[in-house]
Amino acid sequence: MNDFLSKLENFLFDILGLILPGAIFLLILMSPLLVVDLDQMPAKIVDSSIILSALKTISNILKDYWTTYPKSVLIIAAILAYLIGHTVKIFSILKYSFLVALFDRSLNKLIITAFNRIKNRIFSEKARKSNTYIWVKDIFKPFKIVIGDIFIFKPDYHDKKEEIIMQNCVNILSTRTSMIYPKDDYLVGKISGVIANQEGFRTLGTFFLAKYNLYRSLSLIFLFATFYCIYFFKIVYMYIKSSSCEVSIIIPMIAAILWYTFHVKYKRYWTLYGNERIISLFYFLNKKKINEA
Repeated sequence: MNDFLSKLENFLFDILGLILPGAIFLLILMSPLLVVDLDQMPAKIVDSSIILSALKTISNILKDYWTTYPKSVLIIAAILAYLIGHTVKIFSILKYSFLVALFDRSLNKLIITAFNRIKNRIFSEKARKSNTYIWVKDIFKPFKIVIGDIFIFKPDYHDKKEEIIMQNCVNILSTRTSMIYPKDDYLVGKISGVIANQEGFRTLGTFFLAKYNLYRSLSLIFLFATFYCIYFFKIVYMYIKSSSCEVSIIIPMIAAILWYTFHVKYKRYWTLYGNERIISLFYFLNKKKINEA
């Protein structure tokens, strides 16, 4: 029974992490049809844009087949969503690898170094201990957090407070196996996962990992949606329905906000996943001492 539930859980996570992002991506691609009537636009405008001509072709196909073969259209849409979900997942990995190299390992270090030099020149060591400086620092702290959320792309594997727990796990593993284990996030997490599977005790690691993959894909989708909407509305601005003019401003803003939301949640769930792996391993290695206490 437990094996069946485990397989069912993995299946649901697979749907959540692949079909859902693929379906959302398809909806975003087709969403311009809700605010623009392509049949009313000049043929020259439609034919001159790859996006508009593709949308018109898809729209005509859907009109022809939806009324006649609705079930077939739904099945094809589900298969496309699954395949697109895989593609989005891979490209989201590439996206974050590129952005980590560009920002976290390059630009961010340069900006932080320059900022610290400017701060040290403007404020003396004595001034930085004053109540006024501390008050101003606290006022700007939320802005600092938001800027960090936007421009930091590599998530922490675990919270800093878990560092002592991780060190304890590494020390116990080294003692019991007579090997020197490095304090490596991936290695410790892998060992924790293997032990959890072999010993059959349930953790939230799989749940957090599924959410991490989902939010990483959604982050890429809504980053794409932001630029896609801006580009689309720029092309068809003169042909938008009068009742939908405000939408051309609101939709890109909503897409950008959703990108920020899923970008932050993606990093948070990776940290929660790492915390769960470390704490699970710590509990397993120290179970006897904990039960005896």
